[in-house]
Amino acid sequence: MNSKKKRNLIKLFVKSYLPVAVLILSVSIWVIYTQKRQYVDLVSNHEMNLAKGDCVALSAWVSTGVQDVGVVAGLVENSLRKGRDLRHQLDHIADMFSVFGREREICLQLRYISLQGKELVRINMKGNEPERIIGESLQNKGDRSYIKNALELKSGVYVSSFDLNREHGKVEIPYVPVLRFLKKVYGADGEALGLVAINYSGEALIRMLNDSSKESFGDVFFVNSQGGWIIGPDSNYDWRFLFGDQDSLMKDQFPLAWENILAKPIGQFFSPNGLFTSQAICEDSSSVLFGSDVTFHEKWKIITNVSHKKLRVPQSAGNLFLILILFGWTGFLFWRRTVSSLESERVTEALKESDKRFMDITDAAGEFIWETGPDGSFVFVTGRAEDVLGYSAEELVGRSPFDFVDEESSWEVRKEFLDAAQEGKSFRALEFKFVNRDGRRLWLEFNGIPVLDSEGNVTGFRGATSDVTMQKKALQDLQDREDMLQSISDSVQDALILMDDKGLVHFWNPAAEIIFGFSSEEMLGKDLRSCVWLEDNVDDPVELHEEGEDLKSLFNSYGSFTVNVRRKDGSVFPAEVLLSPLKRDEMWWVVGTIRDVTERKEAEDALRKLATTDPLTGLSNRRFFMERSEEEVEKALRYKRSLSLLMVDIDFFKNVNDTYGHDAGDDVLKALSAVGLKVLRNVDVFGRIGGEEFSILLPDTTLAGAELVAERLRGEIEATSMKTRSGDLSITVSVGVTTFSENLCTLEHLLKAADLGLYAAKDAGRNQVKVQLAVAEEC
Repeated sequence: MNSKKKRNLIKLFVKSYLPVAVLILSVSIWVIYTQKRQYVDLVSNHEMNLAKGDCVALSAWVSTGVQDVGVVAGLVENSLRKGRDLRHQLDHIADMFSVFGREREICLQLRYISLQGKELVRINMKGNEPERIIGESLQNKGDRSYIKNALELKSGVYVSSFDLNREHGKVEIPYVPVLRFLKKVYGADGEALGLVAINYSGEALIRMLNDSSKESFGDVFFVNSQGGWIIGPDSNYDWRFLFGDQDSLMKDQFPLAWENILAKPIGQFFSPNGLFTSQAICEDSSSVLFGSDVTFHEKWKIITNVSHKKLRVPQSAGNLFLILILFGWTGFLFWRRTVSSLESERVTEALKESDKRFMDITDAAGEFIWETGPDGSFVFVTGRAEDVLGYSAEELVGRSPFDFVDEESSWEVRKEFLDAAQEGKSFRALEFKFVNRDGRRLWLEFNGIPVLDSEGNVTGFRGATSDVTMQKKALQDLQDREDMLQSISDSVQDALILMDDKGLVHFWNPAAEIIFGFSSEEMLGKDLRSCVWLEDNVDDPVELHEEGEDLKSLFNSYGSFTVNVRRKDGSVFPAEVLLSPLKRDEMWWVVGTIRDVTERKEAEDALRKLATTDPLTGLSNRRFFMERSEEEVEKALRYKRSLSLLMVDIDFFKNVNDTYGHDAGDDVLKALSAVGLKVLRNVDVFGRIGGEEFSILLPDTTLAGAELVAERLRGEIEATSMKTRSGDLSITVSVGVTTFSENLCTLEHLLKAADLGLYAAKDAGRNQVKVQLAVAEEC
């Protein structure tokens, strides 16, 4: 290579590479700066999200305690309002505490404390097993600040400071982090009775926050309102503030950062010690976090700290080395490119047209490939043209595509090609009807690009055409089928629905809109189970939990069942539901029909009433009374509930029939039934089991309560003037009383005992109440 060529080569290299070198340098600087900024942003966002996540976890943990103490306090209030003696009430509360403690592994202690601070009930949890503390071991906690603060509250839950568990004033070793939740309990008259206090172990929470440090770019701290280290820079700082040790507060280690956090508890800032991120949880947001009135003794903060050293971009030296390699490699490539550029220019021009034709044909590849000339006729045809149109490639060359267009599509085809030629634009997925050699009409899809001369004028088109007749027919068949199914769906009287595997509605026909009152727009994407309420399907509140679990999974099953559902206006009606599975696109769906069976249910209820009531008095007949009573006895056994039974007989009723006639006797029976219904509760079972003999079952009623009811009933009947067709009559009744116990644990035993009590009342002179607690054959 002579010197002139060398100089030209160097000039060409410098001319081509200098802008690239400047660009690489500029991009490298920008990349280094951007990496630094993005890395800091990444760390900032990560730390903020980490702190928020920890705060959410802490809030959820505290919320569990708030909800639990509310539930337990409510159970204690219900127990205290049942009117039993104090010892039985405290035993019942201890039993409830024991059951609850087993369900909460984090529970350390449950207490019921008097208004003077004296522990009345205390359950310690040891290895998830309850241990009741009694007698002199019960302590007076009236001097504890959390007791005093909780007693000052009128309502809501009091959350103590995060503390270490103490026994008899000494910190328990090893340390057990504890948080106390307290709530007042009230009697039926609204008077405060005492406090429920629950101690929860914070060990799991502390472990979670310590584990969170592994996800942080720096350290995660957990401090109280004064900045006391609950979780500090290392384990030596944890809980120091409880013992008054040095460096026990955050301000001792990070004074400037602590000032910023006090000024703005939630946020992020840089300080000489690096990047600090702070999140806080306190009573200011309790209504949002916990949905109830909560008072906190202190405000907690979750803080992350990333030092300046850890904010440096990793592998920055490696990036610099890569930039140097890039300079050397691009320089080498450009040198080789410059050397070969002169030799390749001639080849490049020769291949340009060939490459363009190849790329055009490749981009437009289809069933058969074609090219048209300036007059619109085919100049090149290949592929499966004969299979599609029935004409060979030789027959098609020289003929226009318009020669084979169906008359209905002729104008549209010409217009599309003319517009593309005038604007010099490509066309894609143009679908028109064509006629092949056999006269069969078929749908063809055209894709094409314009062929331009050196001046940019359109000289023809290159493209590909495919037969889409089958696809069009399949789409039309699918549309026809969907139209038919839609017509069927619109015409049926039952609600038709389609749900996915999560229970969300994807189809809702007009009948469903009429039956439920919800429009299709309102229900699509919603859970159908929102129309099924647990209280509409369970009569006994005690069964809510068990029945509720079955009800949640009801719409995940298949088959037919009946359930009560709600309309948009809140009205409830019985519905017959039929669910069938459907698998589509590797996903399971549920197709369901829902029918309003209100009329059928009303007819069934009417028949049921005829079969279960006494036609004269309207009370439960003997058979239905026995069925209901058996159910109540089983509930008493299952749930350890009180249950009592009364046997009532009219004194000298035969004299009424003999003296005034059976019409007057019937009137007396109806009048007595009316008096009884006025005295008794809705839950009591009142039945006529003989001519003038009645039986009354009293659920959740102790013996003392049953005696009061019996005496009140006897007095009301004695004081009431019975209106009969023979004039006003006065009657008295004798009542036998018994109650459910270990010795009387079946309905047969209860009836025998009540009968014995009734005979005793008769023998004692009638118009009396007698209690019988034993029979010859006991359980």
